[in-house]
Amino acid sequence: MSLKAILNKLNLKKKKQMAVSMGLMFVMIAGAAFFFYFSDRAEPEDNLPPIIKQIMVLNEDVRKTTIEIYAAMGKLDSLGMVQSRQTDIESGIKTIGILRDLAEKNQGAIDRLIHFIEDHSDFVHRKNLSWVFAVNEFYRDPYFIEHNQSQADYFAAFETLLTYTGKNFLNIMEIRSRAHMVNYDAYYLRYRKAADGYNRFNKKRIEFERAFVEEHPDVKPFLPGTHQAGDFRFWDKFSL
Repeated sequence: MSLKAILNKLNLKKKKQMAVSMGLMFVMIAGAAFFFYFSDRAEPEDNLPPIIKQIMVLNEDVRKTTIEIYAAMGKLDSLGMVQSRQTDIESGIKTIGILRDLAEKNQGAIDRLIHFIEDHSDFVHRKNLSWVFAVNEFYRDPYFIEHNQSQADYFAAFETLLTYTGKNFLNIMEIRSRAHMVNYDAYYLRYRKAADGYNRFNKKRIEFERAFVEEHPDVKPFLPGTHQAGDFRFWDKFSL
């Protein structure tokens, strides 16, 4: 073999070795970049103390159940414009039952969050976690007792009205019995009063939450938000 052929063979072998080396280096660099990219974006909760993780889990339960109530209230609200059939009335009664269960579930989640924070208040103080105490303060505000009571009154008055109307549907819708219409008017006025009260408290709830977030901006990501911002529609008796 000539000297030129030998040199060409050696150069080709050297190029192949360099190509393999460059490939390995690329894989190593890409692997390192991949590792640092995703390490830098790891969930911050992974490095949190167990107590804080649990507070966040409990708070998420409160947030989710509150949003579920808003969604169900929206469904009940939409029924208020079309309830001229017995099926609509039955759907309304069923939705109120669901709302009662959700309200109980939500209150249970709030109680668990409050008790956990209070049981670990020493830790929260040591870590100077003011946002945790702010979340606790938000859900313990006396206003919530009044708001929840107005909600319960609204459910009760609406359910009573729907139940009476459903049982006496023909007498009210077709025969328009005077005795039944008088009773209907009384139930309707009671319902309207409860709905007016709940609308007032709902507006106050929104104002309270906005003011609280303005004073404690760190808690905004942990609160459910003001999803139900408008007045609830009334079931207009004249649509019957």
